[in-house]
Amino acid sequence: MLMSRLGDLRSLMQKHPMIPALRSYQDIDVILNVSHRCVFILESSIDSLKDVVDRLRTKGHFVFVHADLVEGLKTDPSGIKFLVRHISPDGIISTHKNVLEVARDLNILTILRVFLLDSQAFKKGKHLAYNLNPDFVEILPGISVISVDETFLKEIPFPLIAGGLIKTKEQANKILSRGVLAVSTSEKSLW
Repeated sequence: MLMSRLGDLRSLMQKHPMIPALRSYQDIDVILNVSHRCVFILESSIDSLKDVVDRLRTKGHFVFVHADLVEGLKTDPSGIKFLVRHISPDGIISTHKNVLEVARDLNILTILRVFLLDSQAFKKGKHLAYNLNPDFVEILPGISVISVDETFLKEIPFPLIAGGLIKTKEQANKILSRGVLAVSTSEKSLW
């Protein structure tokens, strides 16, 4: 079942490579009027998250929750189990190995966030990706993908998403032309 959902999600990202990264309730209202997409919930609160996820999923969106940024949620195994079993997102985003391992054990899609700050950070992120085997790797800041040597990107054999500091369609198109599957952005004009 996970492989089927993963295939459906990849197809959806190819069709709609701009991933709305939601940071507020106003963002949720905007995305409810957009055809189905992959959506990232970046900032949320445990008390309202279930309602938000349910509303987005009712509209046909694939919903990923950034577990590290959920106010009121401890990202220990019990917290992640609660998130998966009671909130029911399609996937989890995190920078932490333990979070993604628990999510994977619960048969949910995973996105590892890797920071491309310098070659050491990239090396560490690449090593973590190889150990975790996530469904996707999100590179931050996404704008850095424009200038980084493409051989770096090819060293990560997972579908890539770029997120962070992407403000224009031209930037997004340059990033996508470098072999990145999708771009996550909070810039509403790109949704």
